[in-house]
Amino acid sequence: MTDSSNTYIPVRRRDLEVGKPIAWDVYDLQHNLLLKQGFVATTQVELDVLIRRGLVRVFDPRGIGESKIAAQQSSPEKEVPLDEIKLAIGDPFQIQTQTDQSDDRYYVSLVGYSKNRSVLVTIPEIEGRLCSVREGQSFVVRFFAGRNAYAFTSTLLKASNVPFPHMHLSYPRQVRGLVVRDGERVAVKIVCAIAMREETQTATAAGQLTNLSVGGALLTSNRKLGNAGDLVAVKFRLQIRDIEVLMAIDATIRSIARKENNEFQYGVQFAGLPNDIAIALTAFVYQKLAESAR
Repeated sequence: MTDSSNTYIPVRRRDLEVGKPIAWDVYDLQHNLLLKQGFVATTQVELDVLIRRGLVRVFDPRGIGESKIAAQQSSPEKEVPLDEIKLAIGDPFQIQTQTDQSDDRYYVSLVGYSKNRSVLVTIPEIEGRLCSVREGQSFVVRFFAGRNAYAFTSTLLKASNVPFPHMHLSYPRQVRGLVVRDGERVAVKIVCAIAMREETQTATAAGQLTNLSVGGALLTSNRKLGNAGDLVAVKFRLQIRDIEVLMAIDATIRSIARKENNEFQYGVQFAGLPNDIAIALTAFVYQKLAESAR
Protein backbone atom coordinates (compact mmCIF):
# COMPACT_ATOMS: atom_id res chain seq x y z
CA MET A 1 0.00 0.00 0.00
CA THR A 2 1.34 3.45 -0.91
CA ASP A 3 0.81 6.79 0.81
CA SER A 4 -1.02 9.16 -1.55
CA SER A 5 0.18 12.14 0.51
CA ASN A 6 3.77 11.56 -0.57
CA THR A 7 5.37 13.62 -3.33
CA TYR A 8 7.32 11.51 -5.80
CA ILE A 9 10.20 12.67 -7.99
CA PRO A 10 11.97 10.82 -10.82
CA VAL A 11 15.09 8.75 -10.23
CA ARG A 12 17.63 9.65 -12.92
CA ARG A 13 20.29 7.47 -14.46
CA ARG A 14 22.98 9.55 -12.74
CA ASP A 15 21.41 8.73 -9.34
CA LEU A 16 22.23 5.02 -9.65
CA GLU A 17 25.63 3.39 -9.91
CA VAL A 18 26.74 -0.22 -10.28
CA GLY A 19 28.08 -1.61 -7.01
CA LYS A 20 26.82 1.30 -4.86
CA PRO A 21 23.81 0.97 -2.47
CA ILE A 22 20.86 3.19 -3.29
CA ALA A 23 20.05 5.84 -0.68
CA TRP A 24 16.25 5.57 -0.70
CA ASP A 25 13.35 3.19 -1.43
CA VAL A 26 12.59 3.19 -5.16
CA TYR A 27 9.10 2.80 -6.69
CA ASP A 28 7.62 2.25 -10.14
CA LEU A 29 5.41 4.82 -11.82
CA GLN A 30 2.34 3.39 -10.03
CA HIS A 31 4.15 3.98 -6.70
CA ASN A 32 4.65 0.28 -5.98
CA LEU A 33 7.84 -0.50 -4.07
CA LEU A 34 10.49 -1.99 -6.38
CA LEU A 35 13.80 -1.70 -4.52
CA LYS A 36 14.54 -1.25 -0.85
CA GLN A 37 17.06 1.26 0.41
CA GLY A 38 20.54 -0.28 0.32
CA PHE A 39 19.92 -2.42 -2.79
CA VAL A 40 23.10 -2.90 -4.85
CA ALA A 41 22.94 -3.38 -8.63
CA THR A 42 25.69 -5.65 -9.91
CA THR A 43 25.59 -4.92 -13.66
CA GLN A 44 24.91 -1.94 -15.93
CA VAL A 45 22.37 -4.03 -17.84
CA GLU A 46 20.36 -4.45 -14.65
CA LEU A 47 20.34 -0.67 -14.12
CA ASP A 48 19.37 0.03 -17.72
CA VAL A 49 16.37 -2.31 -17.46
CA LEU A 50 15.21 -0.60 -14.27
CA ILE A 51 15.61 2.91 -15.68
CA ARG A 52 13.60 2.00 -18.79
CA ARG A 53 10.70 0.91 -16.58
CA GLY A 54 10.56 4.36 -15.01
CA LEU A 55 11.56 4.90 -11.41
CA VAL A 56 10.51 7.41 -8.74
CA ARG A 57 11.29 8.02 -5.09
CA VAL A 58 9.64 9.95 -2.28
CA PHE A 59 10.76 13.57 -2.14
CA ASP A 60 12.15 14.43 1.28
CA PRO A 61 12.29 18.19 1.93
CA ARG A 62 14.83 17.59 4.72
CA GLY A 63 17.26 16.23 2.13
CA ILE A 64 18.07 13.02 4.07
CA GLY A 65 18.55 10.97 0.91
CA GLU A 66 20.85 13.58 -0.59
CA SER A 67 22.87 13.85 2.63
CA LYS A 68 23.39 10.09 2.62
CA ILE A 69 24.78 10.26 -0.91
CA ALA A 70 27.09 13.09 0.11
CA ALA A 71 28.21 11.10 3.14
CA GLN A 72 29.02 8.14 0.91
CA GLN A 73 31.02 10.33 -1.43
CA SER A 74 32.98 11.95 1.41
CA SER A 75 33.55 8.73 3.40
CA PRO A 76 37.12 7.37 3.61
CA GLU A 77 36.35 4.70 1.02
CA LYS A 78 39.09 3.41 -1.23
CA GLU A 79 39.47 0.88 -4.02
CA VAL A 80 42.28 -1.65 -3.88
CA PRO A 81 43.23 -4.83 -5.79
CA LEU A 82 42.25 -8.00 -3.98
CA ASP A 83 45.79 -9.38 -4.04
CA GLU A 84 47.07 -6.36 -2.07
CA ILE A 85 44.84 -7.22 0.91
CA LYS A 86 46.38 -9.51 3.52
CA LEU A 87 44.11 -12.54 3.37
CA ALA A 88 44.61 -16.01 4.79
CA ILE A 89 43.11 -19.36 3.88
CA GLY A 90 40.05 -19.92 6.04
CA ASP A 91 39.19 -16.22 6.46
CA PRO A 92 35.40 -15.77 6.74
CA PHE A 93 33.53 -14.02 3.93
CA GLN A 94 29.91 -12.92 4.03
CA ILE A 95 28.04 -13.33 0.75
CA GLN A 96 24.70 -11.66 0.05
CA THR A 97 22.38 -12.78 -2.72
CA GLN A 98 21.06 -10.11 -5.08
CA THR A 99 17.64 -11.08 -6.40
CA ASP A 100 14.17 -9.53 -6.48
CA GLN A 101 12.93 -12.28 -4.15
CA SER A 102 15.60 -12.20 -1.44
CA ASP A 103 18.86 -10.72 -0.22
CA ASP A 104 19.90 -13.57 2.07
CA ARG A 105 23.32 -13.49 3.72
CA TYR A 106 25.59 -16.45 4.41
CA TYR A 107 29.07 -17.05 5.77
CA VAL A 108 31.66 -18.95 3.73
CA SER A 109 35.40 -19.51 4.07
CA LEU A 110 38.15 -18.44 1.68
CA VAL A 111 39.94 -21.38 0.09
CA GLY A 112 42.18 -19.28 -2.17
CA TYR A 113 42.22 -17.21 -5.33
CA SER A 114 43.92 -17.00 -8.70
CA LYS A 115 44.53 -13.42 -9.76
CA ASN A 116 42.23 -12.26 -12.57
CA ARG A 117 40.64 -15.74 -12.71
CA SER A 118 38.50 -16.61 -9.71
CA VAL A 119 38.05 -16.48 -5.96
CA LEU A 120 37.55 -19.93 -4.43
CA VAL A 121 35.26 -20.21 -1.38
CA THR A 122 33.23 -22.91 0.34
CA ILE A 123 29.56 -23.37 -0.53
CA PRO A 124 27.34 -21.82 2.17
CA GLU A 125 25.57 -24.12 4.62
CA ILE A 126 22.55 -23.80 6.88
CA GLU A 127 22.31 -26.26 9.78
CA GLY A 128 24.77 -28.58 8.08
CA ARG A 129 22.97 -28.61 4.73
CA LEU A 130 24.45 -27.06 1.59
CA CYS A 131 22.56 -24.12 0.14
CA SER A 132 21.42 -24.25 -3.46
CA VAL A 133 23.56 -22.08 -5.76
CA ARG A 134 23.57 -21.68 -9.52
CA GLU A 135 26.06 -20.51 -12.12
CA GLY A 136 25.62 -16.86 -13.00
CA GLN A 137 24.13 -16.00 -9.59
CA SER A 138 25.18 -12.56 -8.31
CA PHE A 139 26.57 -11.85 -4.86
CA VAL A 140 27.89 -8.96 -2.83
CA VAL A 141 30.93 -10.30 -0.97
CA ARG A 142 32.04 -8.67 2.30
CA PHE A 143 34.97 -9.39 4.59
CA PHE A 144 37.08 -7.78 7.28
CA ALA A 145 40.86 -7.41 7.34
CA GLY A 146 42.83 -5.32 9.82
CA ARG A 147 40.85 -2.13 10.51
CA ASN A 148 39.06 -2.21 7.17
CA ALA A 149 35.75 -3.59 5.96
CA TYR A 150 35.86 -4.65 2.28
CA ALA A 151 33.22 -5.46 -0.32
CA PHE A 152 33.00 -6.41 -3.98
CA THR A 153 30.36 -7.72 -6.38
CA SER A 154 30.82 -11.08 -8.03
CA THR A 155 29.05 -13.82 -9.95
CA LEU A 156 29.21 -17.58 -9.51
CA LEU A 157 31.34 -19.13 -12.24
CA LYS A 158 31.31 -22.79 -11.17
CA ALA A 159 30.24 -24.91 -8.20
CA SER A 160 31.35 -28.44 -7.42
CA ASN A 161 31.16 -31.01 -4.62
CA VAL A 162 34.44 -32.71 -5.64
CA PRO A 163 36.73 -33.14 -3.77
CA PHE A 164 34.72 -30.97 -1.31
CA PRO A 165 31.87 -28.46 -1.71
CA HIS A 166 33.33 -25.28 -3.19
CA MET A 167 32.56 -22.59 -5.72
CA HIS A 168 34.47 -20.22 -7.97
CA LEU A 169 33.43 -16.57 -7.86
CA SER A 170 34.45 -14.11 -10.56
CA TYR A 171 37.62 -12.21 -9.66
CA PRO A 172 36.90 -8.53 -8.86
CA ARG A 173 38.68 -5.79 -10.75
CA GLN A 174 38.74 -3.70 -7.57
CA VAL A 175 37.62 -4.13 -3.97
CA ARG A 176 36.03 -1.28 -2.03
CA GLY A 177 37.51 -0.72 1.41
CA LEU A 178 36.21 1.38 4.28
CA VAL A 179 38.04 2.15 7.52
CA VAL A 180 36.03 1.01 10.53
CA ARG A 181 36.02 3.59 13.31
CA ASP A 182 36.16 1.94 16.72
CA GLY A 183 34.48 4.90 18.41
CA GLU A 184 31.22 4.88 16.38
CA ARG A 185 28.68 3.93 19.06
CA VAL A 186 25.00 3.02 18.82
CA ALA A 187 22.41 2.93 21.61
CA VAL A 188 21.13 -0.57 22.40
CA LYS A 189 19.34 -2.58 25.07
CA ILE A 190 20.86 -6.06 24.86
CA VAL A 191 20.88 -8.62 27.65
CA CYS A 192 24.32 -10.15 28.16
CA ALA A 193 26.07 -12.73 30.31
CA ILE A 194 29.39 -11.82 31.90
CA ALA A 195 32.08 -14.15 33.17
CA MET A 196 34.80 -12.75 35.41
CA ARG A 197 37.45 -13.91 37.82
CA GLU A 198 36.56 -13.90 41.51
CA GLU A 199 39.62 -14.77 43.57
CA THR A 200 40.64 -18.20 42.20
CA GLN A 201 37.30 -19.06 40.58
CA THR A 202 35.22 -17.96 37.61
CA ALA A 203 31.95 -16.24 38.48
CA THR A 204 29.06 -15.24 36.24
CA ALA A 205 26.60 -12.35 36.25
CA ALA A 206 23.79 -10.94 34.13
CA GLY A 207 23.96 -7.48 32.62
CA GLN A 208 22.69 -5.22 29.86
CA LEU A 209 24.58 -3.47 27.08
CA THR A 210 23.36 0.12 26.71
CA ASN A 211 25.65 1.20 23.88
CA LEU A 212 27.90 -0.68 21.53
CA SER A 213 30.73 -0.04 19.09
CA VAL A 214 33.28 -2.12 17.20
CA GLY A 215 35.83 -1.24 19.88
CA GLY A 216 33.82 -1.61 23.09
CA ALA A 217 30.58 -1.15 24.98
CA LEU A 218 28.88 0.36 28.00
CA LEU A 219 27.18 -2.24 30.20
CA THR A 220 25.27 -2.22 33.47
CA SER A 221 24.98 -4.93 36.12
CA ASN A 222 23.53 -5.29 39.60
CA ARG A 223 26.80 -6.67 40.92
CA LYS A 224 30.42 -5.69 40.82
CA LEU A 225 32.31 -7.32 37.95
CA GLY A 226 35.84 -6.23 38.82
CA ASN A 227 38.16 -3.27 38.81
CA ALA A 228 39.62 -1.10 36.05
CA GLY A 229 42.07 -3.20 34.06
CA ASP A 230 40.39 -6.55 34.86
CA LEU A 231 39.40 -8.90 32.06
CA VAL A 232 35.84 -10.14 31.56
CA ALA A 233 34.13 -12.29 28.95
CA VAL A 234 30.85 -10.98 27.51
CA LYS A 235 28.28 -13.10 25.66
CA PHE A 236 25.24 -11.69 23.87
CA ARG A 237 23.16 -12.13 20.73
CA LEU A 238 22.82 -9.69 17.84
CA GLN A 239 19.99 -9.59 15.33
CA ILE A 240 21.48 -8.65 11.94
CA ARG A 241 18.62 -8.45 9.49
CA ASP A 242 17.03 -11.91 9.81
CA ILE A 243 20.18 -13.56 11.16
CA GLU A 244 20.83 -14.09 14.88
CA VAL A 245 24.52 -14.15 15.77
CA LEU A 246 25.98 -15.27 19.11
CA MET A 247 28.85 -13.04 20.20
CA ALA A 248 31.48 -14.15 22.71
CA ILE A 249 34.03 -11.38 23.29
CA ASP A 250 36.89 -10.83 25.71
CA ALA A 251 36.97 -7.31 27.12
CA THR A 252 38.91 -5.13 29.54
CA ILE A 253 37.17 -2.92 32.11
CA ARG A 254 38.24 0.69 31.50
CA SER A 255 35.83 2.67 33.69
CA ILE A 256 33.40 2.07 36.56
CA ALA A 257 30.53 4.20 37.85
CA ARG A 258 27.77 3.68 40.41
CA LYS A 259 24.31 4.81 39.32
CA GLU A 260 21.62 6.27 41.60
CA ASN A 261 19.75 2.95 41.62
CA ASN A 262 22.98 1.27 42.85
CA GLU A 263 23.61 -0.45 39.52
CA PHE A 264 27.21 -0.65 38.38
CA GLN A 265 28.04 0.89 34.99
CA TYR A 266 31.14 -0.33 33.16
CA GLY A 267 32.93 0.96 30.10
CA VAL A 268 34.67 -2.03 28.51
CA GLN A 269 37.12 -2.27 25.61
CA PHE A 270 37.03 -5.29 23.29
CA ALA A 271 40.29 -7.13 22.64
CA GLY A 272 41.49 -9.52 19.94
CA LEU A 273 38.28 -9.78 17.93
CA PRO A 274 38.27 -12.79 15.54
CA ASN A 275 37.45 -11.82 11.95
CA ASP A 276 33.99 -13.41 11.95
CA ILE A 277 33.02 -11.60 15.18
CA ALA A 278 34.42 -8.31 13.85
CA ILE A 279 32.42 -8.63 10.61
CA ALA A 280 29.17 -9.33 12.46
CA LEU A 281 29.73 -6.52 14.97
CA THR A 282 30.59 -4.04 12.21
CA ALA A 283 27.49 -5.04 10.24
CA PHE A 284 25.28 -4.56 13.30
CA VAL A 285 26.70 -1.11 14.11
CA TYR A 286 26.29 0.04 10.49
CA GLN A 287 22.75 -1.35 10.43
CA LYS A 288 21.78 0.61 13.56
CA LEU A 289 23.41 3.79 12.22
CA ALA A 290 21.44 3.44 8.98
CA GLU A 291 18.19 2.87 10.90
CA SER A 292 18.73 5.95 13.07
CA ALA A 293 19.32 8.10 9.97
CA ARG A 294 15.98 7.26 8.40
